[in-house]
Amino acid sequence: MVIKQKNNGKWEYCVYLGLDERGKKKYKRKSGFVTKKACVREATKIQNGENIRSYKTFEDICKLYLKDCELRFLRDTTLQLYKSRIEFIKKNFPYDKDVNKIDIQDINNFIIRCKTTTRGHYTRHMVALLKTILKFAISNDYMRGEILNKIHLPPMYKGERRIWSKSDVVKYLPMLAKFKYFDIIMIILETGLRRGEVCALTWDCVDLANRTIKINKSYVSFLGLNTITSPKTNSSNRTIILLDHSLEILKNRSKNRKSKYVFCDKYKNPIKPNILYASFRRFLLRHNIKYITVHDLRHIHATLLLNSNIDYKMLSKRLGHTNVAFTLQTYTHVLPEHEFNTYKELGDIMLK
Repeated sequence: MVIKQKNNGKWEYCVYLGLDERGKKKYKRKSGFVTKKACVREATKIQNGENIRSYKTFEDICKLYLKDCELRFLRDTTLQLYKSRIEFIKKNFPYDKDVNKIDIQDINNFIIRCKTTTRGHYTRHMVALLKTILKFAISNDYMRGEILNKIHLPPMYKGERRIWSKSDVVKYLPMLAKFKYFDIIMIILETGLRRGEVCALTWDCVDLANRTIKINKSYVSFLGLNTITSPKTNSSNRTIILLDHSLEILKNRSKNRKSKYVFCDKYKNPIKPNILYASFRRFLLRHNIKYITVHDLRHIHATLLLNSNIDYKMLSKRLGHTNVAFTLQTYTHVLPEHEFNTYKELGDIMLK
């Protein structure tokens, strides 16, 4: 056991834990203790193994983790997502193994299985959740934490962004006029709403006189769960100014209201986001239109505004992002014609 005081005045311990399965020395380090006495006390517990609670399998830890998520009042959709991903982990990880006997080979085997059975960013999400569960076990003293530093997340997957240029929008809009949910598509294109937000939109949130809509809820359709819920973040609660086409659409629909929802089916229920998604996909494929998803319309809206030199903070607020940095990180791409014009203008300047 080594106890030392760092330059910032805080105390740190380093405890030798013996050899791992490969014969390499294992250590436990922790710093940040205000007093030497507190540092020695915890280091002694680590050395004697007193801080590690009774035997727990990885399955036990997963159950405890989900229970902790419930106690932290995570949204039902988030809980459903975690449960479905833990089911995947269960099939590809030693679920009944003592958490203190989990080694780096177990982790590597899991990552390999993820790469062969999943695709894109999903692999990273699965490994990240596994790391979070193990971190939960360590913070609650069910296992030692040496293995956590050996888990490296797969690189961020960045697929090719599907986008319509301004000329594409002009070309495809007349064709989209035949789509049964054209009004919704047009609203998303002009407001940048998420599909769940537009499907949950109610008339009490529409102010035609001031040409604004208030976003305070979202329709979530996930793993058989269909519910209207509050937005995931506080920044998603926002008021959006309507453009001319969107205002005209809402005025026309207001004359023949059938439900409290702006966009409803024949039973006066809100249009489900997954139905909108599937219908839009089929329409594009049937009419040989350049394929995008409903969510890509939000990207198109943001990109068109960025290329019109909109203030970044204003755009971030309109999209309901937490901060401007996230907005710029997400929408770094540009439309081809905008990029061409930028370099053309630069060339004109250099020739002068």
